[in-house]
Amino acid sequence: MRQDEVLTKPRYKHAPIQEAICEVHFAMGTALDEAAVARMQPVWRDQYPDQRVVTEQNLQLHLGLDGVDAKSIAVGHKLIARSSEGRDLAQLGPRFLAVNRLRPYPGWETPFRDTILTRLQDVVEVHHLEQVTRIGLRYINRIDIPEVPAKWSDWFAVSLPVPGGFGESGGLFQFRFEKPLPGGLLGIINFASLPTTPHRETSVMLDLDVVWRGSVPVGSVRNVLEQVHEPHGRLFEGYLMDRTRALFHIPG
Repeated sequence: MRQDEVLTKPRYKHAPIQEAICEVHFAMGTALDEAAVARMQPVWRDQYPDQRVVTEQNLQLHLGLDGVDAKSIAVGHKLIARSSEGRDLAQLGPRFLAVNRLRPYPGWETPFRDTILTRLQDVVEVHHLEQVTRIGLRYINRIDIPEVPAKWSDWFAVSLPVPGGFGESGGLFQFRFEKPLPGGLLGIINFASLPTTPHRETSVMLDLDVVWRGSVPVGSVRNVLEQVHEPHGRLFEGYLMDRTRALFHIPG
């Protein structure tokens, strides 16, 4: 594949995206409490009839002479709203909105991007929020390779960080990489093998997250969304060989 063909992520017949998640964080003097979060329930009822308000917990670990003490601390409430078929979710927490789409992924321009903007407008109209401080867009991909053990260099255009001859095929790995990107973005890559199905296939997870931090009015979110989306195609395609791309067109 030529370099200019890597610039845009193609629309694969069977994209390996298991879940797409977008988080939008707001500048707020006072976090939304349980009652404020619950005010979104009637607004989202038609699109997301399966709803519940849950308590958000932070896990704190304290290492002492007697061992590790784990304590959960309530940090607020979150509305989790799910569509009737369970593939689309909208979540409103004390200071953030999250929009999730489970497989099959329908595409960026429509409807995922437009769904994010619509849910944002819902929240802005109810709670009169004005500024956004963080936007993250994450794609969790699962790639199933019909080979056990898999020879990694036949399927991926990257090398594992192990000595030559040791990690050419098989084995388990977990890799994390973070790097600032142009435009004030942060790219986060998690690349890992998954437990092998004996004699059938080798599966890997390619988890790509691009995060923007700053301060913009809610009316500028569309532009920032395009900024955080743009690197994803380059990151995803940069991992693949042509034979790997062909897997995403196999009927199934």
